[in-house]
Amino acid sequence: MSPPAESVALPTRRELPEDLTWDLTPLYAAPEAWEADFARLDAAAAPVLAMQGKLDSAAAVAQLLAAETALDRLLEKLHTYAHLRHDEDTADDACQVRDARIRARYTEIASQCAWITPELLTHPEAEIRAWMEAPELKDCRRTLLKVLRNKPHVLSAAEETLLARSAEVLAAPEQTYGLLTNADLAFPDVPGPDGQPLPLTEGTYRAHLENPDRGVRKAAFETLLAGYGKLQNTIASTLSATIKAHVYVAQVRQFPTALEAALFDDQVPVAVYDGLISATREALPAFHRYLDLRKRALGLPDLDMYDLYAPLVPSCAAQVPMAEAREWILAACEPLGADYAGALRTAFAARWIDWPENKGKRSGAYSSGCYDSPPYLLLNYHDRLDDAFTLAHELGHSIHTWLANRAQPHRMAHYPVFLAEIASTVNELLLTHHLLARKDDAAFRAHLLNHLCDSFKGTVFRQTMFAEFERDLHRWEEEGTPLTAEFLRGQYYEMNQKYYGPGIAAHPAIGLEWARIPHFYYDFYVYKYATSFCAALVFARRLRAGEGVDAYLGLLRAGGSRDPLEAVAAAGVDLRDAGVLREAFAEFGAVLAELDAALAPPGP
Repeated sequence: MSPPAESVALPTRRELPEDLTWDLTPLYAAPEAWEADFARLDAAAAPVLAMQGKLDSAAAVAQLLAAETALDRLLEKLHTYAHLRHDEDTADDACQVRDARIRARYTEIASQCAWITPELLTHPEAEIRAWMEAPELKDCRRTLLKVLRNKPHVLSAAEETLLARSAEVLAAPEQTYGLLTNADLAFPDVPGPDGQPLPLTEGTYRAHLENPDRGVRKAAFETLLAGYGKLQNTIASTLSATIKAHVYVAQVRQFPTALEAALFDDQVPVAVYDGLISATREALPAFHRYLDLRKRALGLPDLDMYDLYAPLVPSCAAQVPMAEAREWILAACEPLGADYAGALRTAFAARWIDWPENKGKRSGAYSSGCYDSPPYLLLNYHDRLDDAFTLAHELGHSIHTWLANRAQPHRMAHYPVFLAEIASTVNELLLTHHLLARKDDAAFRAHLLNHLCDSFKGTVFRQTMFAEFERDLHRWEEEGTPLTAEFLRGQYYEMNQKYYGPGIAAHPAIGLEWARIPHFYYDFYVYKYATSFCAALVFARRLRAGEGVDAYLGLLRAGGSRDPLEAVAAAGVDLRDAGVLREAFAEFGAVLAELDAALAPPGP
């Protein structure tokens, strides 16, 4: 068993064993190969640009879209390699330069191609719909349907070109925030229980919050947020600029609000977003009961924000080495069938996964790739139980991508984020119930029930709080309220108190937490975690019972070939029905009751 992650200094990228890193050679064998493809971009763009003014028939549109697809696939491949290499070590200058170059070319080419949609829309709707029936446009029908749907929000060719050219500028605040927090921001060590210093990074922070020593938890919490606090004015500026960009683009495209603009492409009604917030607020009494149970189980006179990750069954907070996590996930996903299991084995054997943390590596975890590459996984694995669940989560994304790419043509393979979190959460829930079924140790069972409650806490209650705060961020900007650090700190603290309730003694530093949430830069992303979790509960329950396997795999293979709410409903779950949310919160109440009973002292 390896030593605890927090006692080991971070290795450099070059010090990592190769078998624990991802293999990017399916993309490019070496940076020189990337450079050769980068040099081909002008030639790849030429056939697209040559069609300007010529979109007068189904054959011409098919010729354009075929050339555009070839260009998109090349750009995606170049960008995927560049950003994966950049995220290996965000401080590496060569990787920064490569990533910046492809971002700039993306913007340049997008501006050169901005005429396409406006030119298509110069034709009557009936003519475009007639083109859609042509055999040569079979794989492009959804593309043309989206063009028609977007007609009220499409600008002139000149205006679209100007807006496309501004994309890199509008994205600059997010990029600055990423460099600031991943490459430049460093934290001092915190004292361990034995007085020895413990390195503090975003990667080790969660481990420190799980430390049974409350002094370590408090020190890590205060030190990390103090680090962000020193940069709060700068980060408030980057966040404010990002929100301004979202609002600006929404207004330019004639949307009433930035929220409606963000939901439009997925065809998600605002009522779904607002309904999630309302349902979660109604369920807060159950969440507060969980927090009270946590305080009692930990034997604390008061509960603070840095106590929310401490294991309620510390003896079960065992390490989970990578090999054991792999076997757990393979077994847990057996209900999904042989094809799914084969894809999982490929992910492990073909080195899709970048496992350990290293100096300069991007924090957190994600799945990323393109149509012509494996769906890679970035992790910062520290042998914790949570890391095993993170692995299951990201593998859900990657296998979803793998199945969709193999089942759909390029234009219909990429699925919206709204669907993505269903696949990842189903995997986490399958793992949870697999472990609950195979362990007869009462303490470990209580530990897993606590993990499931914490999943509700983190994925539904916490992410919905983020979603409400994000809605307010955009509303404040639309109303002309300056998003200063002091204002954000006060508003965030108040929002935190509303969700966590009067039973928690919130440390004032929690008011700075908004500064370390990268998702606030993602244009209304976080609500999808919560809605997807609720849908995943239904799917996972059916899959464990051997029901609905084909419907669920059909959802994954569908990729982006349907609107997301429609695709989920076709698989058997309608997220427009408030009953799905009520069912999810009822399950939280049932799991909480089981955890309460499991933690109760034995009777006389």
